[in-house]
Amino acid sequence: MAELTPLGAFFEKLREKGSTFRTIMYVILAVLVGLNFIWNTHEPHFVIDKYTGFWAGFGLVFGLAMVIVMKKIVQPFIARNEEFYDSGD
Repeated sequence: MAELTPLGAFFEKLREKGSTFRTIMYVILAVLVGLNFIWNTHEPHFVIDKYTGFWAGFGLVFGLAMVIVMKKIVQPFIARNEEFYDSGD
């Protein structure tokens, strides 16, 4: 078996201790979300911008909208037939 690089060894340790790492990440996420309710990080530029979680929701909605647009509108223009790459002979 090939010897692991330092980065590969790091990821191997994360895989072995996945539940511990996941728990730590969830605790960090919970602390950051909790701080978001009590600590105002910026001045709102828009009326709706003052609500907690607005930018997360905004990103989610427009990310999903981009996926739907790509799937329904753009994909039919760029899709190829299944045999497109096999018929080169």
